[in-house]
Amino acid sequence: MNEIQMTFCSLLNLFDRTVWGKLISELERIFGHRLSHLDVNDPIRNKVSDLETASAYICSIGEREASRIIFGKFGKSRIEISISLFRNTTSLPNSLSIYFPEKVTSNQEGLFMLRNAFKESNRCLKPFYSFCDSMDIIATKRKSTGYAVDLQAELVGVFWLTYFNKQYVDYFGACKFQKIPSCQIEGLDGIMVDLGESPFSVNVAREYVENLLGKESFVEPSLGFDKPIGKTALRFEQLI
Repeated sequence: MNEIQMTFCSLLNLFDRTVWGKLISELERIFGHRLSHLDVNDPIRNKVSDLETASAYICSIGEREASRIIFGKFGKSRIEISISLFRNTTSLPNSLSIYFPEKVTSNQEGLFMLRNAFKESNRCLKPFYSFCDSMDIIATKRKSTGYAVDLQAELVGVFWLTYFNKQYVDYFGACKFQKIPSCQIEGLDGIMVDLGESPFSVNVAREYVENLLGKESFVEPSLGFDKPIGKTALRFEQLI
């Protein structure tokens, strides 16, 4: 099934119960389903009793732990999340990924929900980079080397919805964003690129936008070597 994925990459300190309490509350409102389960294991079995307990669970990292990975789901909606938090974000960012069944793209209500969830999550997490698209499209960005993408060397790509923070807008050149469908998210100083009605109906090709901004800053799957840090993407210290 061609599921939908949105991912947010943030250098914000996300061991903050207030941030997660606000975000989960907003997502529950948007999805129309409560966050029902959170677990450090998959399959997800640990039930959620309330927002306060859920936020505390997400932020509960052991003294000797350097990172924490949590999985969750919203009732019977088939919407699931995965959260990766790092005590030190000098080399890896904190991230939230939300996974939706393909059926949400079948009507305007579902597409409106996706856009709302994308905007609200961006507002709460203040990422330097985030994106939303079909998982099949995102999978085309797998590197031929087999290694994970180092976001200090390159960004994954431009997708149906993509958010770049102000540092990246300045890096690529604000004038370039005037040539593509884009807008600002209220409360943030970056730019959201919005390529069309749905992940399966875009008005501007993803590759066109990557070429416009500078294709060397995005994953080129056939490239047989890893790009150097800081040459075609911003180092994390430049994003803070």
